[in-house]
Amino acid sequence: MIRLLESTATRRKRLPRVRCVFCDLDGTLLTGSNTVPEEVRTSIRSMTGSGVKLVLASGRTDGFTRGYAEELALGTPVISLNGALVRDTDGRVLSSSPLPSAMGDVLDEVHRSILGGGVSWSLFTPQGIFSMEERPILPRYLRAGEDTLLRVDSLEPYYREAVTLCAGGSYQSVQRLSVSLAKRLGKRLMRVLYQSGSGTDRYYLEVRPRNVSKESGARAVLEHLGIPRTASAAIGDYTNDMEMCKFVGVSAAMRNASNELRASCDIVTTRSNDDGGVADFFRLIGRQQYG
Repeated sequence: MIRLLESTATRRKRLPRVRCVFCDLDGTLLTGSNTVPEEVRTSIRSMTGSGVKLVLASGRTDGFTRGYAEELALGTPVISLNGALVRDTDGRVLSSSPLPSAMGDVLDEVHRSILGGGVSWSLFTPQGIFSMEERPILPRYLRAGEDTLLRVDSLEPYYREAVTLCAGGSYQSVQRLSVSLAKRLGKRLMRVLYQSGSGTDRYYLEVRPRNVSKESGARAVLEHLGIPRTASAAIGDYTNDMEMCKFVGVSAAMRNASNELRASCDIVTTRSNDDGGVADFFRLIGRQQYG
């Protein structure tokens, strides 16, 4: 069922206090085919029925993450874009962490350069995803529906409200943009550059404020709900879940999680996401509330 990395006494002191659980999507709640197993759905109903709130926290877009929150009838805020945007159930923005406005100057400079023609970028904002391209180059997990992906003639009006930048193109052009941002705003930004999974010469650069993570999103949600961090728990599978898991009162990692995350968490499930392993953690939380 579940492997515990802390003493039984310590676990029982923490678990009964849990009133809010933060849960990652990919590799945790969802199977590899983006479905929620019926066993997991049943465990969610049992846990939330005991009074514990379940909050989804993902690197995906708000629309994608919110879709699962609505499908599962959670009635709780949603943390998206790795904490850069947090919305309440009614769509109201609880927390938004804009990128430095000076980023627009860097983008304009690169756009005018020789290499600028080889890169496409999109701005993720609370109002939607803005791009000057009809079909912007985006990684699969950040692609959005027609209702949130908006083409505009200029991105300048949206620089001040952008919470995430995603650029795509050849390695040379994307790296040039990354270096330009680092020179001007390096200490204020978190930059992640990676190759497309297609194996082609396509690279992506994701940029968000340095102080933004799922932890900052969890802080905003707990403040909104009036729940102390010691009464919260989190479960995930990857390094972008690390800060969130260290922040909460009880942390859990999936069996399929990265070695670093598993080593740092209190609890590790013995089943993977494709086997519905997160249900074991939800049932454990629920049983503690019922006593």
